[in-house]
Amino acid sequence: MAVIVFSLAQKNTGKLMTMNKNIYIAVATLLALSSQSVAQKKGAIQEKTDASRFRWEQSKIVPKLKKLAITELTVNYKLTTTAKTIAQEKSSGKIAGARVTAYLEFTDGEPSQDDFQGITDHFYSYFQKKLKANGIDTVGWSTVTDSEFYQKNGDDNEKDDSKKKGSGNEWIECTANKGKIVHRGAAGFAGGKGKRAEQFAKEFGTAVSLKVNVDFADVVVNMAIKTRERINLYDGWYYPEVTTQKYTWGVHAQMRVGDQDNKNWTYIWGTKGWPEFLFQWSDIPVEGNYATSMTEDVSKARSGLAKQWAFRKELTPMLIQTTKDKYKSAAIHAVEKWVDAFVERAVQMRND
Repeated sequence: MAVIVFSLAQKNTGKLMTMNKNIYIAVATLLALSSQSVAQKKGAIQEKTDASRFRWEQSKIVPKLKKLAITELTVNYKLTTTAKTIAQEKSSGKIAGARVTAYLEFTDGEPSQDDFQGITDHFYSYFQKKLKANGIDTVGWSTVTDSEFYQKNGDDNEKDDSKKKGSGNEWIECTANKGKIVHRGAAGFAGGKGKRAEQFAKEFGTAVSLKVNVDFADVVVNMAIKTRERINLYDGWYYPEVTTQKYTWGVHAQMRVGDQDNKNWTYIWGTKGWPEFLFQWSDIPVEGNYATSMTEDVSKARSGLAKQWAFRKELTPMLIQTTKDKYKSAAIHAVEKWVDAFVERAVQMRND
């Protein structure tokens, strides 16, 4: 933006005053228009879509993506979701923690593994179609499973042990097409696995092992600690030291899709350069209300679920109730929204 300064060394006549006034109005108008333009540009820059939640700026693989072979799509469907916090008072060094848990309950009976399998298989097929529709070629599932890489890598998904627990959470693990889990943890392939993975990429193109989390609620908890020191009065009387703890917490019954929170990360690799982990900056929230009720009243839960709360040292838990059909509809919408954002981000970064 250019700034123009006018200097007029004339007598202060009526004509000059009118001229000055006109100049000032013109400059003020230019500045206002310029400021408005800058504000609009800033607004445009700050406007973000769900695709911006994928933080792949440093990726060397995604910009070159022309073909993608999905070797694994593992989805964790949360049944409980827990938020934790730890606070420390600077002056005293005292530490305290708190956690809040939301529980998902189905009012018309527990969904079966086949229910979750149906969502996951739809996730995979929708992903394949979306990639092709945006100019990214794909590899058929039978081609993947017939490869030496798939045959000799990974573990068969144990359906009898699909319900998992950890860090105060419970979830159902499900793989697309009842496939293997070809990659686990936060380390890459090594040794024979690494060589087979590289050979697979040479034959079929860039490959990926996807790890996705489908959560049913957004849970937050915050905590503050404050200590009032001992106050001496007189003749041995005093007010003792008192430490107070204040909590703020909230639960929103909204589907969210993001990275798995058990350190299993999406892993992508090709034939050249280093393999990469693809991360999300934050979960993708999904609009829509799937819950039939939310309550802090434990008595409304089934007896088996209520027993889980008996020995938990936490703030009042939240029970979110829904039906199987409502949940499945919301979960399908959630995974489709994740795919849309993933593909949009890949297209944004593509080097044609």
